[in-house]
Amino acid sequence: FIRLPSVLNQSCAIRFRILIGSTASIDASLHTNYPLDGSPYMRTKFHQKRFNFGSQTELICEFRIQRPGPYQYYVSYKSVDASETDRIDSISSKTDANPTLDRIYRAFKAQRTPTSYFLVDPQLTLAGQALPLDAIALQSVSPKWLGPMKSWSGHLAASSKLGYNMLHFIPMQQRGGSDSPYSLYNQLELSDELFEEGSKYSAEQKDQRLRETLLEMVHRHRLLGVTDMVWNHTAYNSDWLRDHPEAGFNLENSPHLRSAYELDAALVRFSRDLTDYGLDRMVHTEEDVGRLMKAVDEHVIQPLNLWQFFVIDVDAAVEAVGEAWDAASNSDSGVVLAEDESALLALSGDARNEWLRTYMVGERSQVLSTRFGRAIDPVRTAAVLRLLVGGDGSNRDAAMAQLRGLLDVLNVAYYGEYDSDVAAIRSNISSRVKYERLDHGSWKFGKPVDSSYQIVDPLFTTIEPREAGVADDRLHVANNGWIWGGNPLDNFAGPQSKAYLQRAVIVWGDCVKLNYGTSPSDNPWLWEHMRQYTLRMARVFHGFRIDNCHSTPIELAEYLLDEARKINPNLYVIAELFTGSEDTDRVFVQRLGINSLIREAMQAWDSHE
Repeated sequence: FIRLPSVLNQSCAIRFRILIGSTASIDASLHTNYPLDGSPYMRTKFHQKRFNFGSQTELICEFRIQRPGPYQYYVSYKSVDASETDRIDSISSKTDANPTLDRIYRAFKAQRTPTSYFLVDPQLTLAGQALPLDAIALQSVSPKWLGPMKSWSGHLAASSKLGYNMLHFIPMQQRGGSDSPYSLYNQLELSDELFEEGSKYSAEQKDQRLRETLLEMVHRHRLLGVTDMVWNHTAYNSDWLRDHPEAGFNLENSPHLRSAYELDAALVRFSRDLTDYGLDRMVHTEEDVGRLMKAVDEHVIQPLNLWQFFVIDVDAAVEAVGEAWDAASNSDSGVVLAEDESALLALSGDARNEWLRTYMVGERSQVLSTRFGRAIDPVRTAAVLRLLVGGDGSNRDAAMAQLRGLLDVLNVAYYGEYDSDVAAIRSNISSRVKYERLDHGSWKFGKPVDSSYQIVDPLFTTIEPREAGVADDRLHVANNGWIWGGNPLDNFAGPQSKAYLQRAVIVWGDCVKLNYGTSPSDNPWLWEHMRQYTLRMARVFHGFRIDNCHSTPIELAEYLLDEARKINPNLYVIAELFTGSEDTDRVFVQRLGINSLIREAMQAWDSHE
């Protein structure tokens, strides 16, 4: 990773050197997505430039840098593949004392280095003078505490007088039901509170007033402006969710969350009906927590029969395979491939059972969905049963009996998985209750367990439908949050995660987690909505602070920053990045082109960090 500082009104050059005789020195070319031909930047479009002799000992490839931003590069070259000994022998004169250069060259294979990155810093200016990134003195301000925008001038003058040259504005958009500036109700419109008689202004008129204020900041007060970009979530009551519930992780596009939702809904009912179970709504001691958890087990977990989400329905599976068996008797379908037959017959015991589980259940074995959603492929299973029992198909009853026994064995592991997850559920609920009810600093301390102060905060929001009484799985969406010690690159709402079921999510109940996928085609309306939000802010501000960057899909952040830099090439990017790993930080920095990082003081090891 290379970082290149920018110099005002000057371009610089970047030079790559390869020592002659090194592995990559034969037919070397540089490939970079920096637009060498001056064309518009495209992250996925790479340009090629050959290395040339710079001296008798090195090859060089260089080009001038005339625009800021994050870029990628790699080197292609030709080399002998050490794993192909016949190629090595063919050019080592073992069979030919005088191998021709053409033969030697043809023995080389095309190779490439891993992708690397370089970041060109933006050029920031104040009053015609360059503002180095290390000279930024930034102050964070909350717009809703500044009053109407027309009265900001005095506040701006005071900040400038104190020596600040950049203001970071907490989000200015319309806020959701919690009134938190990081829970946005409408990303495309500024808050009415920032304007006198704000409701009478259109979104475009508000944007124009903000642009005028930023111009005053720059020219009168010598202050640049940065704003938060909140891409990862939206307010639980955002009106557009009612028309686009697919923007969240709901029970239709994320059926693996159904078990977690049913548990969540049961805990909500339990909090409401607590006195029906003879329990006091107040929790004062660990003994109270113990009694509460015993009731959770008896009145929530056990009645839910969550084990049905984990196991194979043996009776239904045997019936489906029996039908496939009968159908195969009258056709040539359901034949086990020769390589699969060889693999199966070579195994025994647990190894054979594991092979059969993978063969019959496939990828569905790893993901929860609906009750008894783990199901076997009846055609493949019938075929493998014929192989196991032998004969001409007349021994159907013996095959079904063997299948039933096999499914019971497979379900043992699934019941074990259920037991493990239920243990995690109990542990996480208990720990949360102890923290929230017994810790004097918690917001639920001294509060009753009821519908307002539930035993644990809900992990799901039910969107209010346009028409009353409409029941729709799409309306139940996962709230956002974070995982203690989790990998920020893992999507904890994705199908491979059980974080919501296990209650491992430390939830932000006023925010709905947004379901972007990895490209605009996965959720077109949502990507375009956030693109418009991003462009509006890029037209006004000199930089972005990416809120919750560590949990924002990195593909989304790449796309939106690329779009923003089309409007403002010198966009200054700060990120709230709490990954806990320098290597993971580097992934975000080099791919997104982050210029500065936000750190929590309690997590930093020295004043520079």
